[in-house]
Amino acid sequence: MPIEKMYTEAMLNPFRDMLRDCEAKQLSGPDFDKMRECLGLMERYAEEMNDFAAYSGRLAQEMLFQKFSDAYSRLLSAAAQGNSSAEPNDEGLLEQTLSAYEQSLQTYRSGQAGDAGTKLIPTMESIIALGRSGISYPVFLRRMEEGGLARALEGAAPVVRDALLQEVAFAHEAWLPRTIEKTEKKLALFDRLAAAAPFGQPQPIEFEIGCVRIDHGAEPGIVRWDAIVRRWNRLLEMLVDWVDSFTGFAPTDERWMPMGGGDPWPNIMRTRECGPGDFRRRETIFHEYFNLTWDDIFLHETFLVEYTARRVHWSDERLRLIRATYDHCRPGQTPPQELIRRAEELHPAKDLRPERFQPPPWGTEISAPDFIEG
Repeated sequence: MPIEKMYTEAMLNPFRDMLRDCEAKQLSGPDFDKMRECLGLMERYAEEMNDFAAYSGRLAQEMLFQKFSDAYSRLLSAAAQGNSSAEPNDEGLLEQTLSAYEQSLQTYRSGQAGDAGTKLIPTMESIIALGRSGISYPVFLRRMEEGGLARALEGAAPVVRDALLQEVAFAHEAWLPRTIEKTEKKLALFDRLAAAAPFGQPQPIEFEIGCVRIDHGAEPGIVRWDAIVRRWNRLLEMLVDWVDSFTGFAPTDERWMPMGGGDPWPNIMRTRECGPGDFRRRETIFHEYFNLTWDDIFLHETFLVEYTARRVHWSDERLRLIRATYDHCRPGQTPPQELIRRAEELHPAKDLRPERFQPPPWGTEISAPDFIEG
């Protein structure tokens, strides 16, 4: 998935404007072709990559901004001298480079580049002030690199930080505790590197390596969380199916209807007779892998978070019935008539939580069904 345009437009629009300006002046030649080549690579990478920090780092590594600016300066200087093959002097290169930056600054100040462009105004003003301070073009380029101004302009640190903040906010809205920890660590890493970097722009490669380490450290916890949730969800579903297979509505329930129609009874009998053994086998494996018993499920962090986030879609009445069914779901046994009656009363109006799939704001007090103690 390509990087969202809201992050790349502010970075690429000034270069697009420079290229259009040259086209309007009917300029051509090797330097014009070089500009088009560099911009083409910038836009291609934006489509191929999905991480803004990595994208910014790649542009910096390949020096695409610098190569574009150098070609632009040479092209305009040669055009001003009326000789497309003439080599511009340092003063001409500096003037053309600063003119391009001043044009970009006007775009940022006008608001055409959005909030991201507005946040780059101080950096652009510092670059122009440095160039107008009387230094030569080589010294200007060296001071740009030493002072971190080039990285500040290329990396668009405010844009990167905004993207990190959005990732943190999304993880909160989705109630994903392990992902929240991961995204907050990335934000903290960025802030720590920015505080130590000139003009608040971390080295893209250093930040990217740090993010990879954070991702690798967080992945086992995320995978384990998801694995536990999937497995206890399956255990709950199996108890629901088993007790429901004894109800009067079972022959018309889609869970047991064969594909293309036909007799549902073979499927119903399979659930009745094989369900308990399958359930106990899965329960044993669940305990061996995660050291969690049946009763542990309802006090475990994964269940409490999923229940509070309203992703446990069974109603409290159904959860009570599931827990009551547990002791009876054993090979060779059938559920008591009382449990079958309760299952029939719950189907279908009271089976599911009315507010399921509507997570409350992050920070809401973690809760559990009122019948669960501990």
